[in-house]
Amino acid sequence: MSNTTGARAFRRAPIWLSVAALMVLITFLDSTFVASRVAYSQWIANAIMIAYFVFMYRSAPARLRGLMKYGVVVATVGEVVFSLLVGMYEYRLANVPVYVPPGHSILYGAVYYFVREPAVLRNRRWLSPLMLVMGTGYAAFWLIARNDVYGAVCTAVFLYWISREPSSRLFFLAMFLLVAYLEQLGTRFSCWYWHPTLLDRFEWMPSGNPPSGISVFYFGFDVGCLLAYLKRRPEVKARYKRLKKHREEAREMAAGKHIAQAA
Repeated sequence: MSNTTGARAFRRAPIWLSVAALMVLITFLDSTFVASRVAYSQWIANAIMIAYFVFMYRSAPARLRGLMKYGVVVATVGEVVFSLLVGMYEYRLANVPVYVPPGHSILYGAVYYFVREPAVLRNRRWLSPLMLVMGTGYAAFWLIARNDVYGAVCTAVFLYWISREPSSRLFFLAMFLLVAYLEQLGTRFSCWYWHPTLLDRFEWMPSGNPPSGISVFYFGFDVGCLLAYLKRRPEVKARYKRLKKHREEAREMAAGKHIAQAA
């Protein structure tokens, strides 16, 4: 493969690869190791994350800009509810770091670019099953090694949902793996902490730190961003409904053809 062909195959690689590196930098800056040596290290992480968000937002297509903008709002509400009010997990300083809400949108943007890469789209037939094996293998290992029942349940729900949404399967499989990567970084650096049981009070539901399938909550994040975006863009909403209806009709026709052939 020539350099030109490779560039066409991965047009946005610098962005989604830089996001993977950004996660390491941000979680390291907010780690207990750095915090014990550098004053206001979390604010340094906040500044870098905001700067990267502005960079990604300004270079993003219109649809992604809308989703990123609403994503910050959805993520802020979700973090306040699940961390501060419900107590599902806890950040190092018992707050919601400023870098977290824009970080959710940046994560979304990285996956958005990755699943639209020409090379990824060309190889999705084998790439999706490979990512599925990687995700379920990760959850199985965490269940055996850390008795992560909560993560296994989340993974089971995740697998059910992606079985119902084949058109979004590649996106959410990529999101599952990227979130698992981020959660491992954040918990290893002690930026945040998941309780040993669900909500720290349901003993019958032990949890890993982090739970393996916690990316299932990104379905809610994705739906929240999409609904907010479609509410402001009625013409896009109408087109989205037409596409969804077309996909449903295509699935019904395929199912009917399969039944007819079997008969």
